[in-house]
Amino acid sequence: MDDPNELISVYEAENVTDAHFVRDLLADEGIQAVVTEEHDPIALPITPPHVLVRKADLERAQPLIDRFDEDQVRRAERPDWICPACGATVVGAFDECDVCGANRPGSEVE
Repeated sequence: MDDPNELISVYEAENVTDAHFVRDLLADEGIQAVVTEEHDPIALPITPPHVLVRKADLERAQPLIDRFDEDQVRRAERPDWICPACGATVVGAFDECDVCGANRPGSEVE
């Protein structure tokens, strides 16, 4: 019998930080999720962290995960930009200058 409370992986993250970001994204939509490997006592986990949700929540969680992945690709493909405040070249995926902290022109970050 299928258990709707069984935890299943909905996302395999590159790192624990991304996993927690996705977990929080799901929590904002009322979907309870947990991160594997978050209590690993060593700094180098053997397996990548996964975000787990109840099987009953998979249908609601999957579109959020898909949107997150699409946004990550879109951000990674943006061209580098020149900071208007300090003139540094900033990686396109960033919305804030890593030298002086100024916001990317036209970004949602205000």
